[in-house]
Amino acid sequence: MDLPVTVGVDGSDTSLAAADWAAREALLRGCPLRVLHALPLMPHLLPSWSAGRRSDPGALLHEVRHVLAVRYPQLETRTDEVHDVAPTALLAAGEDADLLVVAARGAGGFPGLRVGATALHLAARAGCPTVVLPVDPPGPEPREQIVVGLDARRPAEAALEFAFAAARRHGLPLHVLHASAAGAPDDEDELLARALEPWRAAHPEAEVAAHTAWAAAGLALVEASAKARLLVLGRRATARAGSLGPVAHAVLHHAACPVAVVPET
Repeated sequence: MDLPVTVGVDGSDTSLAAADWAAREALLRGCPLRVLHALPLMPHLLPSWSAGRRSDPGALLHEVRHVLAVRYPQLETRTDEVHDVAPTALLAAGEDADLLVVAARGAGGFPGLRVGATALHLAARAGCPTVVLPVDPPGPEPREQIVVGLDARRPAEAALEFAFAAARRHGLPLHVLHASAAGAPDDEDELLARALEPWRAAHPEAEVAAHTAWAAAGLALVEASAKARLLVLGRRATARAGSLGPVAHAVLHHAACPVAVVPET
């Protein structure tokens, strides 16, 4: 059985937008959608939790399921309530998911917060790729490419594979961005070309553009996100457990498009 695209919802507008994005992605992948709502273990002890939410928690999933059925009648959708804190519930769900999708900030965030604890937790720890949708909807700029950040000296293979597959599903060109604040331009461009050579050979149908940016990686990727439909980053297996690093943090907080964080195995 195909693994689902799994999305977390909490009733916030941002999480409902994430559910819609996840539904469209599931259709592109030809797999089912799982909509997950995490409930507190003892909600009667948390009056602040219930004050801003529906009196019947099941009404949320019923509403989401109905809306998605109307918009995407051909999509197989499953809804689940889990009695656990959201980061733990979604992390467990990621063990049986093809992709996790979350809003950068849910109902518990405060004004001005760009990325909440749940999104950061999943991006740093999930065993499957995780897409984080920005708080603000993408602007009107043309978004006709998939962007992947690449360290040409240590290419993240899982992230590249994910990016090539995303470009194929969306029917878009792939923009591979290598950032370097030092080194000779010719040397860096040659490193990038060598790193991509086997990938171009394996995906001859892909339209690929490679570019070396002479700036800090976080800044270069955030700027590139303004014209991207999806920005892809790798998360190294050698990274400290639960650590994203400064580049991923900068991108998740400031990117103007959804960001996929792909763990390396």
